[in-house]
Amino acid sequence: MLASTTANSQFPDAILACMDEVFKVYPHNPPHYFVPNAMYMVTGAILHNQDLHKENSKKEFVLRTLQERSQLLGWQLEAWAVLNNHYHFIARAPENVLNLSTLIRQIHSITGIQLNKWDRTPGRQVWFNYWDSCITYEKSYLARLHYVHMNPIKHGLTNNAHDYPYCSHRWFMEHSDDGLKKHVFDQPIDRLKIRDDF
Repeated sequence: MLASTTANSQFPDAILACMDEVFKVYPHNPPHYFVPNAMYMVTGAILHNQDLHKENSKKEFVLRTLQERSQLLGWQLEAWAVLNNHYHFIARAPENVLNLSTLIRQIHSITGIQLNKWDRTPGRQVWFNYWDSCITYEKSYLARLHYVHMNPIKHGLTNNAHDYPYCSHRWFMEHSDDGLKKHVFDQPIDRLKIRDDF
């Protein structure tokens, strides 16, 4: 006997329920594809592309918050870059991948409140939105690692990513073997489609 199906659907209810757990759609946002233990790239942007953390102390606070919240919620960071008005990070998802929205909400709430305290602008909206993508191919993963490690150069914040303390380049070079470094930095990044017009 076939499982019952929802009206106007070709999928059994059990399959639809499973799909609901991995593929979430939120109003006014693109669909989010959730897979436990998969790699994700996430980009978050300040409202109106304002350079609200242009000062190094602010970038340091955003980075520290990202690292602390990620560890607390079980996301394993692989690469990161905090710029003047946005950030990127790549991380391995925990079993409870649906807590990505919790992670971003905490990062944006904690940093937004602190930035407003420093700027004496209580109640100001700091963050605009975030975008996430599940990385499903090895070359795509390696190329995005390359992209994020080098991102401060793209935005004119340094001539040498190794010397930029708010990205993962130095950490990666100090903790990765030579083979992985070669694989990552051999990957072309000029054709990557990444939201980064900030």
